Amino acid sequence: MKADVPAPNHFEFEGEQVEINPGDTLASALGRAGCVVQRITRTDEPRGVFCGIGLCHDCLVNVDGRQAQRACMTSAKGVRQVYRHREAAMSEGSKGSLERLAPQPKDAVMAEQGVDLVIIGAGPAGLAAALHAAKSESSLSILLIDERAYGGGQYFKPDLRSSVRSKDQQHRAGDALRAQLAQTHVTHLTGHTVWYAQQEKGGIALGVLSDHGAQLIRPKALILATGAYEQPPMVPGWTLPGVMTVGAAQSMVRSYGMVPGKRVVIAGNGPLGLQLACEMISAGTPPLAIVERANPSRFANIASLASVAWNAPDLALKGMQMHAMVKRAGVEILEGWQLLGCTGNGRVEAATFQPINGTGAERRLALDTLCVGEGFLPQAELARSLGCACDQDGGSGFLVPRRDDQCSTSEPDIWIAGDGGGMGGARAALAEGEIAASQALLWLGTESASTKKAKAKLARSKRFQRALWSIYAAPPRDPASDETVICRCESVSFGQVRKAIAEGASDLGALKRQTRLGMGRCQGRYCSGPAARLLGQPQLFAPQAPARPVPIAALALEKPEWGGHRQSELPRSRLPERDHDDLIDLPTKADLVIIGAGIMGVAAALHASAAGLDTVVIDRSSINGESSGGNAGSLHMQLLSFDYGEKTGGRSEALLQTLPLQRDAIALWQEHERALETSFEIALTGGLMLAEEGGHIEFLKQKVDAERRSGIEVELIDRDAIRAIAPAVSDRMIAGAWCPGEGKINPLIATPALARTAKDNGARFVEGVHVSALSHDRRVYAVETSAGSIVSKHLILAAGGWTGALGAMLGLDLPVHGAPLQMIVTEIAPQLAPCLLAHADRHLTMKQASVGNIIIGGAWSASTDNNTGRSRILRQSIEGNLWVAERVLPELAGLHMLRSWAAMNVDIDGAPMVGPLPGFPGAVVVAGANGYTLGPLLGQVAAQSIINGSLPPAYQRFSPERFA
Repeated sequence: MKADVPAPNHFEFEGEQVEINPGDTLASALGRAGCVVQRITRTDEPRGVFCGIGLCHDCLVNVDGRQAQRACMTSAKGVRQVYRHREAAMSEGSKGSLERLAPQPKDAVMAEQGVDLVIIGAGPAGLAAALHAAKSESSLSILLIDERAYGGGQYFKPDLRSSVRSKDQQHRAGDALRAQLAQTHVTHLTGHTVWYAQQEKGGIALGVLSDHGAQLIRPKALILATGAYEQPPMVPGWTLPGVMTVGAAQSMVRSYGMVPGKRVVIAGNGPLGLQLACEMISAGTPPLAIVERANPSRFANIASLASVAWNAPDLALKGMQMHAMVKRAGVEILEGWQLLGCTGNGRVEAATFQPINGTGAERRLALDTLCVGEGFLPQAELARSLGCACDQDGGSGFLVPRRDDQCSTSEPDIWIAGDGGGMGGARAALAEGEIAASQALLWLGTESASTKKAKAKLARSKRFQRALWSIYAAPPRDPASDETVICRCESVSFGQVRKAIAEGASDLGALKRQTRLGMGRCQGRYCSGPAARLLGQPQLFAPQAPARPVPIAALALEKPEWGGHRQSELPRSRLPERDHDDLIDLPTKADLVIIGAGIMGVAAALHASAAGLDTVVIDRSSINGESSGGNAGSLHMQLLSFDYGEKTGGRSEALLQTLPLQRDAIALWQEHERALETSFEIALTGGLMLAEEGGHIEFLKQKVDAERRSGIEVELIDRDAIRAIAPAVSDRMIAGAWCPGEGKINPLIATPALARTAKDNGARFVEGVHVSALSHDRRVYAVETSAGSIVSKHLILAAGGWTGALGAMLGLDLPVHGAPLQMIVTEIAPQLAPCLLAHADRHLTMKQASVGNIIIGGAWSASTDNNTGRSRILRQSIEGNLWVAERVLPELAGLHMLRSWAAMNVDIDGAPMVGPLPGFPGAVVVAGANGYTLGPLLGQVAAQSIINGSLPPAYQRFSPERFA
């Protein structure tokens, strides 16, 4: 029998051998070898380890063929080949270049588990909660979930070296907690990511993913102990490799015995930098300097120092000892100084500092590593996804979950312990873990051990923290310069964001659509707060799944399908919160009021204003803010599979009538692009609808014949022709309907460009305004809104799924219904989808954006959320949509899903609706599915109906009078 071959103690990185120490992650092994650059962005910028806890995704590497693995979270054990993750080079990949990232779900069904109590996060709070819950006399099932390989979090991180000096008290305390946990009946899932958290069917549903696959967990009670992450100073050069958080550097030193550089400067705010300096001194590499924004040594802090000593004398003594240790080592301490910026060629090489009070000259220090951190932000994405109420933190601009002294949230079955509910430190987290567990047990009907001591400890900890941060109080930073990066994932600058705001972007969604802010892997964790402060609005991006990028292969599950679009009740309107609601400038009168600033309303405003009409556009959200900005950007010319035949429920003829409109609308899009001299990223790549069995082929033959009779160029092609057009399409696809006139457009560019032109013509857009009433009297329409009243001779209803509700205000029954749909986007991929792809029997559309992401849609249903007034995704639709997509493009199994989103689409009778409202002179309605393709044409027709007083004859069949 063959002896086991020991795993090698090294791996190859870009062809060079890198040694592995016991316990190493790829990040620690690469750092020890001096390899600081991992990810190369799509704009060819280098990135390296930054957060150290798997949030920023800047240390991505390709590991033994698997794409985009986080070096800081991936064990080096057993790894053989590692390469930098080069996003720009992904387009050079070919069929078969992507390795599957996860096993297929067993039996094609998501495993489900019911649990009494789930605790997410195994840091101090999570460990304390699990241990306290385990003391109960009941037989409750308790599950502790953590993304890391070991419990303890950032504070109690283990020492993973095989031979080490005697461990310090912090290491010993962490080891003791882990040992206690191992003696309980708590099930501890390490290396498990919670990618999905929502209320489903009256209970909590958690999507959990590990190397072994995905599962669904349904707890009766939930404790969130997700912790916090460091807030970096956003200065020029902060994205350079070698710039990392203090916590990331501390993990390298404490867990792996590796100082991340030879010339290290620690710059930030708070005592964590002092602790890192002492750990580096003990490791034999003192930092060059500690640059602290506060003045903790000033005499005015004497009262706060006394409070610190009274409430935590051991910590006060430890602080004094650390300060003395740093002094003895000759480390320079600059108090009241701050980082201005850093420079370097491919990595950080120098940094500039300045006294905060403005007196004294700047100093430039040569270095190879810069450790930064200016406070902490709670990891609140799961709490927000589950509906927990939040409040805005005035300093950071981020949202903090609301909780009481019992750790209870606004949701009766959810508690938050530790820094995930606001910073309090490790001791407060330990106490809150016990308190949260006690309350959860009571909810579950089980008595728990007393928490009297924990509450007393928590009170002392809070007093200690207040005094500590009084000592470390520092003034807010000045506004960042325009050239400074705000979104490190997408390399968006403050200047780009300010320009977008100046051009009319009024909320985070508009900023995202115009700049790509927050579209990257970290999902806005760093950029959304600063961007919200620039807007003057207390908001973050709406929480969506996944909470982390996840492998598509783990989630792709076949789901039942249906015909057409699923209608849904409209959510209650919820206006955005603004600092200056009273400053919304709504005119009191106009020639024309258009309700709805999607593509149809914007196109109508463009033509009406060009004709000289004083035009005002009102929207409850923002320009392009709902389905127009949330759609996938397909330019359809042939019918989708569910828009022809039996699945339509008798709508085939109406849908066929729209095809000439779609052809003409695509031509109009091209005309607008030329006239505005602005690229809309229109690419008429053709569209391919794929068949995988004989029945599908027969369906396509009939559909192709009907489409040709409608004047559409389309043909049936065989497998060889499919392979010539789209080589990455699965071999199971044996035939297809090929339509060369189809393609794609970027809605994030196109609609704003038309809106800017309409504004140049004199049209006025009023965003964030809810219409509460409509009336018609004396040939004038009165529009009552949350910002006042406006009267107008003419009115256009262009509010998408909300158009029917507006018609009801006038006493009309317009059969326009909301049908919320959702979309999915992958990470940047090789060229897999050179044309628009669809399936002959499934809900699917797929295309590849110009930057390389694959956008997956196909009318999979979303739901609505009255708490936000928005559409929201459905887990089942994500799973089903991914299954169909992977069936068509098997290499999707080697990619991650970055994000999903939902928007309200429109469902009528298959055909669009455009024309005068019966009985209401001067009023016109415009709505329709496939609205983005048809948008510029139907908007133009609506405006012409106002200008000319009647609907053009060619469009009479689409008039609302057909429903009279």
